[in-house]
Amino acid sequence: MTGRVASLFAALALVPSLARSEAAAVEPADQQPSASSGTNPGGVVVPPKIQERTDFQLTLTTLEALRKKGMMTEEEYNAALRDLISVGQRAATAPTFVVGRFVTTLYGYLEGDVIHDTQRVTLDSYGGHPTLILPGSQRGDTGRTVFSSRGTRLGIRFAAPEVNSIRVRANFEMDFVGNQPGNPGLGPPTQGEASFLDNPTPRIRHALLQVDNPIVTVWIGQTWNVMAFAAAYLPTSVQPQGLPGQLFGRNPQVRLSHLFDASAFSVEVAAAALRPPQFDAEVPDLQAGIKFNINGWTGVQSIGSTATTISPASIAVTGATRNIKMATSTTTNARDSVQGNVIAVDTFIPVVPAKERGGLALSLIAEGAVGTGFGDLYTGLTGGANIGRPATIAAAQVAPAVDPYTAYQDIDAENAGFNRSGKLDTIDWRNLLVGAQLSYGKVILAGNYSNVYSDNINQFVGGLIPAAASVAGVWNHQSWWNANLIVDPWPGVRLGIEFARTLQRRAAGPLANNSRVFFGSFFLF
Repeated sequence: MTGRVASLFAALALVPSLARSEAAAVEPADQQPSASSGTNPGGVVVPPKIQERTDFQLTLTTLEALRKKGMMTEEEYNAALRDLISVGQRAATAPTFVVGRFVTTLYGYLEGDVIHDTQRVTLDSYGGHPTLILPGSQRGDTGRTVFSSRGTRLGIRFAAPEVNSIRVRANFEMDFVGNQPGNPGLGPPTQGEASFLDNPTPRIRHALLQVDNPIVTVWIGQTWNVMAFAAAYLPTSVQPQGLPGQLFGRNPQVRLSHLFDASAFSVEVAAAALRPPQFDAEVPDLQAGIKFNINGWTGVQSIGSTATTISPASIAVTGATRNIKMATSTTTNARDSVQGNVIAVDTFIPVVPAKERGGLALSLIAEGAVGTGFGDLYTGLTGGANIGRPATIAAAQVAPAVDPYTAYQDIDAENAGFNRSGKLDTIDWRNLLVGAQLSYGKVILAGNYSNVYSDNINQFVGGLIPAAASVAGVWNHQSWWNANLIVDPWPGVRLGIEFARTLQRRAAGPLANNSRVFFGSFFLF
């Protein structure tokens, strides 16, 4: 164990010397000095006790170099790029070290942001679908400027040697957007601004084990939802993903998938059981999808804010079903249940195709979804709805009194609740998201538009509370658009600025709006 730990620290000490960008990558020499020679390309000496071990071999390299040297099969290389799709082209040249036959790739970026909103409802992350504040109020008519580095990200991908046609891979990724008690943006604040922005909490993004054989790939752990084949269709934006009108999320799950790969096209199928949307649920969330790729028709795709790659034209269909069960009595085991379902279609179309980045390229993406009881598959999509209570349970009679049904509200107010009649029902949503990206050389121009609508959310205003007392806080229609300019001025550096505009219609009629300017700087590795 001591030797293995020493091996890891020695490798990590050498990683900075290998940091490179896709624009300045240099292929390693064909002959690497052996560990026993006490030298390496970074000029750092491997500890003598590790040199003496006959089972120790340390190689500093890249995924691309391993493939060219024959130390990684084409299938293993393509699997690595698929695992690191949100890293983009730089995944091929990300710092990689080999200890024995285990391949470890480091990736991530340092981020610095300056954000201005015209109303005081969000902090650094927009959160997709916050309930905006109506004009004519102090918080609705006054802006907020935030400085943040909470989006900084670190990821590590591990690949074990193949044994009897079985390959084992793992991926760990984190950022600093973790949940913290309190919020400095509230009035009065429930947490200090310095604590929130200067000392952010780490958060797990991915913690995933994959066991792969020629028949099936088994995924166990936290990663992207199957819905919308998430990372494959992230719109181009400078601000963090989880945009308005975008299916987006990661969850703990057990997934089975397989890629049928032919020369002209490939088909990926996947099915998963995920963390259910209700904490006290017995049945997991069930998701499945199929994705069809046209391998010979490719274009430039910028995934999110930091990853630019070459992707094939594709179309995907995904769906989910989930069961929600709520108590209808506080004295017996009486309960009611409803079913949520959703289907989504996503596509990537290279209008001006490209085989590599550099020349003029134009690509389009689109996503449409319709269903009920699936608000948690977006970011922060509640529409201002309340869970309410069943008709069989009366409301608290005195204002300070504890609501007798509060202890039974074991679900977030985004999928289902009790409508005005006191009956359990699901919230309907439908969305459309379209985006375009024009790239030339080191410059990317991108724009997106989304539209979100619910035709029944005005029924979820707090159960039996009179409509006049609650509809004012519920919204049923939101439109959003943004425009982005992204440049890569130097190797490993990306700068971007975005303007975004959100319009939100309350179910009772009034219109709220917010404009956002987001400047982001990224050092990529």
